[in-house]
Amino acid sequence: MAIGFFQQRIEKIINDVLSADDATQLTSEQLTQLSSQLALYFSTILLTLGALLFIVLLALWLFRRAPRTATSEHKELARQHLLQDLENQLLALQATPGLWLTNHPTFDAKTVYECSLALSQKITWQAQTPIETAWNMGDRLIVLNEQGDQLTAQWLEQILFWFRRLDRAASAELVKIEDISLLWRHILPFVLDNRFSFIASYLAATDKAEQEEIDALRRVTLETIRYCQQQKRSSPLSFIKGRLDPLFLETLPKGMRASLQAAKAVKPAFRKQHTTKVTSEEKRVEPVIQTGEQRKEPTLTNSDKTAAIANKNVRKEPVVTLSDIDIDTKRSE
Repeated sequence: MAIGFFQQRIEKIINDVLSADDATQLTSEQLTQLSSQLALYFSTILLTLGALLFIVLLALWLFRRAPRTATSEHKELARQHLLQDLENQLLALQATPGLWLTNHPTFDAKTVYECSLALSQKITWQAQTPIETAWNMGDRLIVLNEQGDQLTAQWLEQILFWFRRLDRAASAELVKIEDISLLWRHILPFVLDNRFSFIASYLAATDKAEQEEIDALRRVTLETIRYCQQQKRSSPLSFIKGRLDPLFLETLPKGMRASLQAAKAVKPAFRKQHTTKVTSEEKRVEPVIQTGEQRKEPTLTNSDKTAAIANKNVRKEPVVTLSDIDIDTKRSE
């Protein structure tokens, strides 16, 4: 079709250009043959130019795509290195000795324990105003509660710096939220059991106006909880149920706060129902056990029948006395 179109256009051009004397010298067959050859020539040129244009565009696309692929691979490799670095740093902080427990019967007052023990339920954090500090062996310590448990302030500040680094990496999309959620066992304890309120009071006592550390801690834990809710991960949600810090709970969005409060309210109801069920089963079982014991007790522990049997056995035993033996008769024989 393209060749026929070009052929018609070329014939028209030839008829317009050639003079009347020259046109009379060309027959219709020669004119048709000439126009077809010209049309084929120009079509070949156009197809060649189109092929060259396609090749150039394809080369440009491949040239621009190659750096993107290399950049994505480099970015993924950098993300893996960053995650490994964050995990190693966190594990090193958890194993750092810096906790003194002086008034616990199960802990030695002369031993310096790892700081990770401070995140267990055995150690309480009380948000005092102001936060008390102490000095021991040249280290500044934070008093956690009325019992006098002391935690090194350097460890807490390094933990807050770790949260700020993690928050910046997530904001720059260097790490993904699913990667952060894998560390929920190390992240969520900082917003449980009044620890978030304690940290906020500590930062307020140090006159830090920016509060960047507490905001980073709040954002990281918030995104972790939201991701666990979206993915319906029961283990992290069960871990925080009924233990969220009141101050942190107020900073949550209304939807998340309502769901967490509802989950917290279900827990006592479940316990009550479970206790009632067990009690009812015990009431149904106890009469059977007591009746069985009452039926067996007369046959096994009746003292009257036991005494009667004992007396009956005594009467059956032969009684041997010296009066039944005739000593003189025996001697005569």
